[in-house]
Amino acid sequence: MEELLFAPAEMGELSRIHGPALTWIASFEPTKEAPLPKAWKGEGPNPIVIIQGGTEDSHGYYLGAKGGRGTVNHGNMDGGSFIFELNGVRWVVDPGNQKYHDLEKVGFNLWGNCQECERWTLLTKNNFGHSTLTVNDALHLTDGMASISSFSDGENPSTTIDLSKAFGDNLVSARRTFSKDGTQSLLIEDRIVPSDSTVSITWQLLTSADVQLTEDGAVLQQEGQTLTLKQLSHPELSLSIIMLDPPPLALDRKIDGLKRLELRVPAYLLGEGENLISVRLSAGE
Repeated sequence: MEELLFAPAEMGELSRIHGPALTWIASFEPTKEAPLPKAWKGEGPNPIVIIQGGTEDSHGYYLGAKGGRGTVNHGNMDGGSFIFELNGVRWVVDPGNQKYHDLEKVGFNLWGNCQECERWTLLTKNNFGHSTLTVNDALHLTDGMASISSFSDGENPSTTIDLSKAFGDNLVSARRTFSKDGTQSLLIEDRIVPSDSTVSITWQLLTSADVQLTEDGAVLQQEGQTLTLKQLSHPELSLSIIMLDPPPLALDRKIDGLKRLELRVPAYLLGEGENLISVRLSAGE
């Protein structure tokens, strides 16, 4: 809404929600100032968790992770997805939204939310376009709610998102934990219990950075900065790079340099009971 603070000639085209926003801003009166918490969660139908480094953080640490389900208003199949910023660079990106009118004017069925609806072919809407888990190369279940099951703040905050309902019978359970385990590092741990229907699990990360694969992960470079991705749980497996620029569909949103890093874990490598997929993102440590 910062456009409302510009001079009229600089505002450009405003959306329909700017009118109510102007009314709200005109009646707003600050009551007190307080520092933002280093860790915060918001519950509800589209829950999110924010973890950041605080006012004294010279590295600009920022994690945003979410639950939710596809059938929430304007929702996506993005439960368990996240963005991650460090040292002034957004290393893990979200594809964001795209203009609805551009889709509707060509007859694209944007508003159906059934499991087979056309909406989910879009990279911005399906799980293949988000940094989450995919099981058996299948779409998430549209009404499979991913919820926050635990949250802790302090010096090393963490949160767990239960993704089990997004996968139906393809898994018994899936729980994703994000932990700030250092001033410049993020640990992502997925605890998976396979079912008889589990064929493969794909760990995904979306980035616009330049990527060089290594024996145990990858090195990302962008804007003169470097981030190391180390996969800790399956040293026998290698990451793959799937280019998404250009995107799969002509109607997909184009994002310069977008790519998906994948760690594909076949079911025959999974033992009975709980299995761990563990990946660490870090810089300067």
